[in-house]
Parts: sequence; structure tokens; C-alpha cells
Amino acid sequence: MCCEGVHTVLDSKLSSSGTRLTGQVVRYDRRSLITAGALGLFATLLSAAGSWIPSFWGDEAASIMSAQRPLSSLFMMTGHVDAVHGTYYLLLHFWINLFGASPFSVRFLPALAVGMAAVGVFVLARRLGGYRVAVFAGLIFAFLPRVTYMGEETRSYALSAACAVWLTVVLVRLLERQEHRILPWAGYAVLLALAGYLFLFTLLMLAAHAVILLAVTRDRRMLRTWFLASVAGVVLVSPLIYWAYRERNQISYLAGSGATAPNSILVDQWFGNVGYAILAWAMVVIVLVLAWVAWRRRRSGAAASPRSSMLTPHAPGLPSMFIVAASFMFIPPVLLLLANFASAVYTVRYMSFATPGVALLLAFAVTLPKKRWMSVLALVLLIAAAVPTYVFERTPYSKNASDWAQAASVLAAHASPGDAVVFDESTQPSKRLRLAMHTYPSAFKGLTDVTLKVPYYKNTWWWDTFYTVPEVADRFTKINTVWLLEYKFPGKPADTYGIADLQKLGYTVTHSYTDERSVVYELSR
Repeated sequence: MCCEGVHTVLDSKLSSSGTRLTGQVVRYDRRSLITAGALGLFATLLSAAGSWIPSFWGDEAASIMSAQRPLSSLFMMTGHVDAVHGTYYLLLHFWINLFGASPFSVRFLPALAVGMAAVGVFVLARRLGGYRVAVFAGLIFAFLPRVTYMGEETRSYALSAACAVWLTVVLVRLLERQEHRILPWAGYAVLLALAGYLFLFTLLMLAAHAVILLAVTRDRRMLRTWFLASVAGVVLVSPLIYWAYRERNQISYLAGSGATAPNSILVDQWFGNVGYAILAWAMVVIVLVLAWVAWRRRRSGAAASPRSSMLTPHAPGLPSMFIVAASFMFIPPVLLLLANFASAVYTVRYMSFATPGVALLLAFAVTLPKKRWMSVLALVLLIAAAVPTYVFERTPYSKNASDWAQAASVLAAHASPGDAVVFDESTQPSKRLRLAMHTYPSAFKGLTDVTLKVPYYKNTWWWDTFYTVPEVADRFTKINTVWLLEYKFPGKPADTYGIADLQKLGYTVTHSYTDERSVVYELSR
């Protein structure tokens, strides 16, 4: 992307947007409102399309099972684990009461959040860079692989992204108005608190906002007002911060997860595949280099150049789009990576809320060329590079190779009421086939869970507790058919948990059904 036309392009963005250089708040015309709504609807539908196809996996099981607890049980559980997700579980609890817990239903909520975030991306880019860059930003956001993933996953990440971008919209609006009064900043504090309760690490946006604020003003009164609003928001979230610290050991497994490997950060975190990552990082590096050159020229007092306009706001009181996008994209992950040296807290999913910043910076990059067809071509290349990941995300085994839906379908097709079901309990809890019963319950209707000890909703943990087969041998007395669901590690035979014990009770294997990560055995006597 050549830099000679940067100044002309940025000027054209400004004139086409209808922004007035008077410091007044941008007023959106009908075209912008319709476009924002259309982008939000498109992003929602794009994320929702095919969302019911992949099998649920461990994280989603935690969401669904927690949300389906009675409220007293949910509050009891979050006092011991997962307090950081408690607000999302509460929201999902009422959502499931209204719309059920089908794969489409529970995944449509994050798809809606993606739509809300896409509108926020458009609004923010429209305010900072004009109509054309806003359209590009909204489309890039909708197709970004991390966005299409979080838009079909029953977790809080899509909601946190929506909160992060709208919190930034509110900040920019207050800066644009040069607002000093405490009361208008109360909305910022409340939205910050909501973002923190939905996903605690969204509070890292405060560091990005501090940079954005300092890039616009040194007005001590405004800085003090922002600081007080930020403190108020953090104070509102302080109970959750306390419980998160108490429950910090539940993510200790991240220390050995490889979450900070270069491939995870540079590819998996936002871009999904190597081709998209190479293209996206090339664009980002070009923008960063041009911004560096512009900054050096400004510091040296050199005459204005096309490059210098990259760091120039489009209207008084506004930050430049580059500053907002770069702060949004880079500051939260860098801070979390630094924190990871003290305690394992980093995984790529946690940076989902930074995706609006990624989309803004990529939109800034693709609209730099003077020739419009070059911008369109860059956009098309980004979308084309995202398609393979999008298609994969909507295949049956795309979520951690989970195949609970397929195992459940075997029972739905072949099991009869009165049969017993036994689960492989030897693997880690989040991969156990027992969770298929809680995420696809209709397939297990009429079957007897003979080894159940205490159901999950009576525990202070996520999962059921259970007996071994020998401990409850008497429960099999009148049962002729048992269905045993075994976990199968990649490239290895299925586990044999429970088979020997069932054979001692007189059962023999009559059929088996093998899938990606499971084998379902039918045993009779």
C-alpha cells in the first residue's frame, strides 16, 4: 500500500463523512443509521448461520449447566468457582427459560452480541474516520475469524467485545463534547462495571482509554473526571475482583497450555489460519511503520507530510482513528502477557474483546490507498482468507474435536427406555461423555444413570459426582442393556473404563459405534 496518497485519502474520508470541524457531536444521517443496522444484522446472521452444527464442548457445557441450575444453586456454585462468569450465567439462565437450551438458541445470544459489537465498530469508525472506513471496519469485524468463532460459542466473549467497543464509543463521545461534569461520565462508569462483570479482563480497556485520552487532551479537569469515573467503575466491580482472586487457582492449568506460543498469539488469537494472519499482520506492520515515520517527523519539527495526517484527528476533541485502533488492539493483550509472567492468566480466547480494535486497524490499513479499487481488493482478500476458517468453524467436530452430539444421536437412535447408561469417568471432567447427557438431554430420556452419586446442581463444582460400577453393582440387578460411553484419545484406542466391571456382572458387548473422540458400546445380558 503506497503512502503518497494518504493525505488525500484521509481528507476524502472526512469530506464524505459529513463531519464538521467545529467540535460539535457528529450527527448521523439516515444512510449511516441504515448502514449501521444492516451491518449489525449481517454480522448476527453470519455468526448464527450453521451455529447449531458443531457439537458442544467443555466450556459450553459449563455455561449451559451453570445457567440451568436453580438460582440458589448458581449463587452457591459461583461462591466456590467461576464467579467471573456468574453474570453471564445469570443472563443465560433467563435466556434459556425463555428460549430453551438448543444449540441454536444458546448460541444465538452471542451472535446477537456480535451484531451489537459490529454496530459499535461502525459508529466508532464513522466518528473517527468517515463513512467508507466505517463500512470497511464493520465488514472486517463481521468476518474476522475470532469474531465468527465467539459468535457461535456459548460463552461471554462476544458480549465482552460489545461492551468494550461501546465503552470506547462513550469515551469518544464525551471527549468530543469536552465533557467535564461528573454526571455524564456516570454512564461510562456503569458500562465499565457491566463490562467487568461480564468478563473481568475487559477492565484492561482502561489502560487503552488512558492512552486515547492523553493523545487528545492534557486538560487536568477532564483527566481527573475520567479517573474518578474509572475508579467508580472498578469499585463497582470490586466484589467480583475479590472473588476472582480467591478462585484464581481454577485457571492454573493455563501454565502448561501453550497459550503464549507464537502461533497461538499471532494466528489463533484473532486470525484463525496462517494465510489470514500473514495478510493481516502485513497490513498492520505497514500502518505501524507509517505511523512511526509520521511521529518521528512530528517530533523533529519537519514540515507536514501525507504521513503526518495518520496521527491527526479528523475533528477537534477527537483522537485519531489510528491511536484508538492501535491502543484497542495492542494494549490489553500486552498487559495480560506481562501479567502472565507473574501468574498464568493468558489464553487467546481472553483477548476476544480486543477484536473491534483489530477490525479498526485493518480497516484503517485497507483504506490507505488512493485508488478505491485497491481498498476493495484488500477487503476482498481479507474476507476470502477468512472463509476457510469460517467453514471449518461450522463443521461437526470444530470445537475441540468434541463429538457429544454424535454420541447422543447413537443413543437417540438405538437405546430404549429402561436401559442404563455408564460414562467413562477417567478423563478430565471437561471432556467426559457424561456431559453429553446434560447438553443433549433428549437423547438420554428414559435411560437410567446408574452410577450418579450427586447431580451437578447440588454440588459446589460444575460437574456431577459418581460411583464406580462395583460400588453400585446392586443397581444393575434388573437391567438387561447398558450403554457405555468411552472417551477416545486422538490416535489411540478407546478407554476401557467400566468394561471389565460390567463383564463381571454378566454383560457382553453386542455393538459398538465409533466416532471422533468417543466409542459407544451396547452391552447386554
